[in-house]
Amino acid sequence: MTVLQTPTTFAIQTQLLQYGVLGIVAFVLGYFAWMSYKKLIDRNDSLERKVDNLQKEVRALLVEERDRMSKIVEENTKAINELRQIIVTALLNQTNE
Repeated sequence: MTVLQTPTTFAIQTQLLQYGVLGIVAFVLGYFAWMSYKKLIDRNDSLERKVDNLQKEVRALLVEERDRMSKIVEENTKAINELRQIIVTALLNQTNE
């Protein structure tokens, strides 16, 4: 029959100290992991805001360019119609002479 041995105070202190150090190390690692995660989340949010702002700028530029191109097409269409009328008038004048 084995007799239960009572642990010595030194053994208990050693065990608590080992877990204490592991606990502190785990806490420190957890803290750095959380800070890194928080930093990445903040950076991601910042980049998303920048992307949103750039998309707004690009959208505004596209609308502006579309309007400008539409005006240019309208002016070119008028110029082509005027040129067509000049050519037709010139051809009619040549045939009448």
